[in-house]
Amino acid sequence: MIETMQNLNRLRVWRAVVASGSVQQAARNLAYSPATVSQHIIALQNTVPTPIYRRDGRGIAITEAGRALAERAGALLAEAAGFDAFVDRLAAGPTDRLTLGSFSSATTAWLPDVLRAAQLRFPGLHLEIIANEPAPPGERTFADMEVRAESGFSPPVHVRGYDREELLEDAYVLVVESDHPLAREPEVRMAALAEHALVDLHVQGSPTGEVIDAAARAAGLTLTYTAGADDHHGVLAMVAAGMGSTVLPHLAIRDLPAGLVARPLLDPTPVRRIALHTRQTMAQLPHVAFLRRELGRIARTED
Repeated sequence: MIETMQNLNRLRVWRAVVASGSVQQAARNLAYSPATVSQHIIALQNTVPTPIYRRDGRGIAITEAGRALAERAGALLAEAAGFDAFVDRLAAGPTDRLTLGSFSSATTAWLPDVLRAAQLRFPGLHLEIIANEPAPPGERTFADMEVRAESGFSPPVHVRGYDREELLEDAYVLVVESDHPLAREPEVRMAALAEHALVDLHVQGSPTGEVIDAAARAAGLTLTYTAGADDHHGVLAMVAAGMGSTVLPHLAIRDLPAGLVARPLLDPTPVRRIALHTRQTMAQLPHVAFLRRELGRIARTED
């Protein structure tokens, strides 16, 4: 174990040398002496069967093998850090703070019952819900657990360091006023939407628009929008006010305002996948495993 930790530390030092380009700068960045840094990289070189650096005047030049070693070491060090975090969380027990990312309709329909059950089962568990829509890509790191939507017209999304499990395929429907011409139809073809104004559920950084646009392209049409909002509650209010019809996933229409009706869409049916992503270093913690089971259970009730 001690030798393993020493090797990991040597890799950390080597990455610092490669990143900074010199032993002197790496020593300053690490708050080590240059001699200590030199000792670490010499010891590391003795364990690698090919040169990772060569002398270059008073400094060193990194070889291609040395750069490749530093790059591959990054994944190993990240895994080691994740393992340390996992051990720390096991020691802390279920009173840990847990962050859960979700989007509006899942937060409203699923999370209250699931989180209440978790708090009753694990008193002291602090749960923090983070909205993951709208959220432009790259502006927010993943929470410990994430309920995320994916376009049903695209491949499943996998995130490094997270387990993924699919919860639900959520079909989209047309929502119209009860006296709208399309309300008389038991089912509505996507092509029929070309003749009607729509209110757009436009959520930046989400697959919502992608799903509808992909279905429209497949039906060979361009949709016309009179207004839009980034929350399905706002969209439904606009439809109820007579501003147009809308296309929403089934999970978002549990409580339709009075005077609105929903009709299935086909040819093609827009659909999104809802998947749960769980940080792998936390997946086996009792409260996390409980939340995973409960989210899976409540999602199955939608089928």
